Amino acid sequence: MHQPDSVFARLQAGLTYCGTAQFGSCIQQAASNVLAAQGIPDAADLIGLSWGFSYRAGDDRLRAAERWLPAVGRLSGLQVSRLGFGSADAAFDAERAALGAGAPVVVAVDSFDITSPYHGRASLMHALILLEWGDQGVVVADPMNRPQPTQLPLDIYRRTRASAVVRDFDMIVSRGPVKRAYSAADGLRELDADVYANRDSDLVNLDAFILAVEAGLVRPDVADAAAERSYAQRLIAKASHDLRELAPLAAQADALARRWYFAHTIGIESDTPAERMARILRDLREREGRLLDDLTGLISAAGLGSARDGRTVITPDLSVRIRAVLSRQTRLTTDCLHATDDLWAAGLTSLESVRVMVDLEEELGVEFPPSMLNRSAFRSLAAIETAVSCLLATTVMSDEEAGA
Repeated sequence: MHQPDSVFARLQAGLTYCGTAQFGSCIQQAASNVLAAQGIPDAADLIGLSWGFSYRAGDDRLRAAERWLPAVGRLSGLQVSRLGFGSADAAFDAERAALGAGAPVVVAVDSFDITSPYHGRASLMHALILLEWGDQGVVVADPMNRPQPTQLPLDIYRRTRASAVVRDFDMIVSRGPVKRAYSAADGLRELDADVYANRDSDLVNLDAFILAVEAGLVRPDVADAAAERSYAQRLIAKASHDLRELAPLAAQADALARRWYFAHTIGIESDTPAERMARILRDLREREGRLLDDLTGLISAAGLGSARDGRTVITPDLSVRIRAVLSRQTRLTTDCLHATDDLWAAGLTSLESVRVMVDLEEELGVEFPPSMLNRSAFRSLAAIETAVSCLLATTVMSDEEAGA
């Protein structure tokens, strides 16, 4: 039984954000409910902290940057992680451990097996909030389809979590109380820092995807990118309530997010020729550039300053430094690794992971706690970067508290 004021009790009493949401944004919708229950008011308006693209040859779609989760951790003090696992049993063990530690879990499932408009018709990845795990079933809340807590039999849950459309048994865990509140203006500075650090590499990924679409190698699925821009637009709109000079930027971001959703719809649900889709995507690329230029200028004009040189920014070369450590301490060929590649499948050994951990501690001045000494923390370059980012934020926060 959960305590009356626990995060679980607040979620079971009713979700803050529920109902129809834009396609591809179910992860943000579910995470917003958990973050709101943990103490971030207006969470859905404050999580749009990254703006970018992730793509490599062979991917089935253009993915978003997905750097907003560690950014939420840096700003709020929560320990937020997005994890993946090589097997269902490993994922289920991690889910039960998180629930036992008082943290609800956002899990990726297949809409084919759950109550949804796609039940029994189509396999699409979707997100649920996992609240309980019992002998007969699990208790979940689905913000989009069934927001009230509902028991799902174990056989159905195991099947929907193990579906081929679920990437690496994807899950999000957010732990702790909120240590500090952050405003939309704080979030906007973080978004500006994210763009500053990653814009060039993100556009390289977008260009590679456009070429793949033009060559007919991939379907133009851009829902993830559209969803990330939709939540960034919400952040800008929230900030514009107090800073009216940001209103044109909010309108521009809203139009761009809608255009990305339009591109997704005509690319997936019609027989649009590849050449036309490539033209649409190149037009979007130009619009992206104009908006990001305006973002920097208007943030400065609004007197918000910048988080680029502050505590909240991931060091721009953090991923480069992690790759360098992997090159020194392992036999992996890091130049060929994508951020989400499974390092264990690529040949990483347990001994090498320990060497990587020690080298990172010395290189970056952090210390891995026992809770991070597991395979999932070193599963991929992205997982390592998320772990290190949280450790860097915790280190700075501890230094600030010590000096207070």
